[in-house]
Amino acid sequence: MKNDKILFLGAGNIAEAIISGLISSNSSLKHKITAVDIKKNRLNYLSKRYGISVTSDYQEKINSFDIVLIAVKPQQISEALNELSGKITKKQTVVSVAAGISTAYIEKYLGKVPVIRTMPNTPLLVGEGMVVLCAGKYTSKKNMEAAAALFNCSGKTVVLPEKHFDSVTAISGSGPAFLFYFAESMMKAAEKIGLDNWTAKTLVTQTLSGASKMLRSSGEAPELLRQRVTSPGGTTEQAIKCFENKKLKDIVLEAVKRAKNRSKELTK
Repeated sequence: MKNDKILFLGAGNIAEAIISGLISSNSSLKHKITAVDIKKNRLNYLSKRYGISVTSDYQEKINSFDIVLIAVKPQQISEALNELSGKITKKQTVVSVAAGISTAYIEKYLGKVPVIRTMPNTPLLVGEGMVVLCAGKYTSKKNMEAAAALFNCSGKTVVLPEKHFDSVTAISGSGPAFLFYFAESMMKAAEKIGLDNWTAKTLVTQTLSGASKMLRSSGEAPELLRQRVTSPGGTTEQAIKCFENKKLKDIVLEAVKRAKNRSKELTK
């Protein structure tokens, strides 16, 4: 990984998060990274902040990169793949973070080359991402290890078959928004029962952050952690009963199913 030259085709927030994680783990990697984007101001920003190389013309140098990471928006993917068609070799690894774009779709343009599809989520931006990877038809274990190394600096990685990617999109891809929505609801409730906005935000964000850390570090099931907070006849029990009466678990299941179905509709 430390000797791989990496081309970022697209330089948005997710690309920056990966670049930031890589350079934070090893500052010398900045000399191995090149970013491409149609927005010159974006490239100037990345160059000044991270010391990486930037360009708007990469065609002649494409074969000098070991990893080509496609980070363009899904609606731009066809144009990007057309530009890459016939230029990628079997010795290179193509990694895509474009949502809803299958490995088969990419291989249709690029041919028999190593392709890896990923589903990152937005906490990647703060070094706490969840990234799921799947291998294309011509991808080796070595290719997968190189791709995972890109993301391990900014979060956790898991390898799954591509058939699960619609489910992954619904859970870890959309999941941060679910938590943000719950936090938003808690804050509004806090204000309605008499707390000011600053206090509400402080209580809610720290509570969710602490609870999340407990869930991750304790290794215990969420049901057990919940039960420990829920004393018989206490305040928490009343709140949990409300969630159960309103069938919160059924609501969450329905929401996840809708997200999964929409992912199926959008996948190319």
